[in-house]
Amino acid sequence: MTAQEVHDALHGWAARLVSLGAVVVTRLRPGLTLAEALSVADRRGYDLSEEVLALWTWRDGVGARPGRAAAHLAPGQDFAPLDESLRRSREYLEASAAEARAGTLTSSPWQPHWVVAVHGHVLPLVLDGSLPGPDSFRHDPSCEPLVVAHSTLPQRIARWHDMLDTGTWRIAPDGTWDVDLTHLTEAPHAARTEVT
Repeated sequence: MTAQEVHDALHGWAARLVSLGAVVVTRLRPGLTLAEALSVADRRGYDLSEEVLALWTWRDGVGARPGRAAAHLAPGQDFAPLDESLRRSREYLEASAAEARAGTLTSSPWQPHWVVAVHGHVLPLVLDGSLPGPDSFRHDPSCEPLVVAHSTLPQRIARWHDMLDTGTWRIAPDGTWDVDLTHLTEAPHAARTEVT
């Protein structure tokens, strides 16, 4: 997996959202240069690959608009700038370490190479910086990391397309997300063969 493949998948997702009138595309911040992204990561104490940084070199999060509802990259998924994502990642790591020291850690510990890609509902979408890909998964503190679904970021974006294809996710007339879980089927949806 290369940074270009991540960018291509994200460009495809944004193009689809533009065609549907999603407001989030009007609020995406310009991407960082690789040098800027590496500088932010270094300042926050992270050594991250181009593949992990590709999310933020594509776009550096969604800008806030005072007095307006939040705009999400996918339903309920807050896409923060890299600096904010690394701050959140460090908070997860410090909280996990504090629980381990206190002997109250009841789940698998947060790893120093995990980076919050988007905050979603209760569970953040995490990029694992120790593996090529980058590997992505929802961090569920009640589950072991090997139990949760893992995929590359382009594969995950392809799944987001599937959610639109089934009508489970839609763009409402006001440009915000609408979710209709009645469109989820018991039989697996026929997966898209392309990742963009």
